[in-house]
Amino acid sequence: MKTISLVNIKGGVGKTISSVNLAACLALKNKKTLLIDIDPQSNSTQYLDRYDPNGLSSYDVLMDKDLNLKEVIKSTGVIGLDIIPANIKMIMLENEIIADTKRSRENRLSRALKKIEDEYDFCIIDCPPSLGVITTNALVASKYVLVPIKIDQFALDGFNYLMQTINQIIDEFNPDLKFTGAFITMDKRTSVNRDIKQQLKEELKDKVFNSSIRENVKVTQSTFLLKPVVIYDKKCIASKDYEAFTNEVLYNIR
Repeated sequence: MKTISLVNIKGGVGKTISSVNLAACLALKNKKTLLIDIDPQSNSTQYLDRYDPNGLSSYDVLMDKDLNLKEVIKSTGVIGLDIIPANIKMIMLENEIIADTKRSRENRLSRALKKIEDEYDFCIIDCPPSLGVITTNALVASKYVLVPIKIDQFALDGFNYLMQTINQIIDEFNPDLKFTGAFITMDKRTSVNRDIKQQLKEELKDKVFNSSIRENVKVTQSTFLLKPVVIYDKKCIASKDYEAFTNEVLYNIR
């Protein structure tokens, strides 16, 4: 199982939309895929219409080492795509992990996923917009990291800090972790976007994906209908962009 975390410490950059649609694209390519929502906002879970405030969730995965993961995993409306959902209990998870001195904090998700690593081709982790212990668990459990970036004046704010954290995880917990690259979301065909994309490529070089996700009203519509945009409207520009992006991801981690 190839595990990929999508991380950015900034909110509103298309991380959840990209996590869900990357996972859905992989499933459409006949890759058995697991999506893990570890963001307390639970947006990936809601996007796939699997939210249950009282059900088992990624909270339980990280707090109960004896939990049977198959009791938490839910199927989705996309054939080949399952989800470990998040719910309201996640709000307290960070504090509860820190307070639990009987177990190590950083490798809980990694240990849990070892139990099912032969059952999926890919695992996509939608991380919270922070670099606390929850995101650390995702990075320790992952082989690859993708960073979605929304083009604006502050596109690179916090990026160096994020990279420092990734390098610390590599040094201390997970030497197999690789920063696979950054990709641009909500892209617009403007001179400002072209200038900032050029700046990104000068700074990150080959770590910027050629594929970008163009701004498209169909994405917003898909969230109201609780379907990945690549299922809701396969012919729209966002779906075509996610298809190209998924192909590039597969090429880069082959």
